[in-house]
Amino acid sequence: MIATPAVGLMRFGAWAAMAAGALRIASTFIPYEANSAPLETLYAIIDLGLVFGLIAIYLSAADIVGRIGLLAFIVALSGLASIVGPDVFQFGIDFYRVGALIFVAGLAVLAVQLLRAKTLRATATLWLATLAASLATPVFPQAFLAAGLALGASFLLAGLSLRTV
Repeated sequence: MIATPAVGLMRFGAWAAMAAGALRIASTFIPYEANSAPLETLYAIIDLGLVFGLIAIYLSAADIVGRIGLLAFIVALSGLASIVGPDVFQFGIDFYRVGALIFVAGLAVLAVQLLRAKTLRATATLWLATLAASLATPVFPQAFLAAGLALGASFLLAGLSLRTV
């Protein structure tokens, strides 16, 4: 049985996942504008919601995703944590792209573990779709939109599944 503080964190994370997922879907339709404070604020809110949502998702399945799931969670959370806040380009490295790729790669491995455990299947499938669309982006730039929609939908659905924990 999960301890009471963890249940509270999972409930908060479920609501954060729903909000972040919905906002991520909506943000797909907002034109990007570099150095826009309102847009960067929106992205920060989304990213923080994804952080708490990811924690809740992992807590809900920690017992069944095993060590590989734990490692995948740590990788995904690390990648996500590196992109919270303003986008940074330093030393010839686009830290947003690197962090986003690490995040999505971690999600993909966690997705495989969730599918093996037969839980949160829609979320897991959408995480794999997010990775596929992200990898297709260099060839098909419009795939970036599909990746954002899949990511948003995955967290929205996960939050809906977890909100009654």
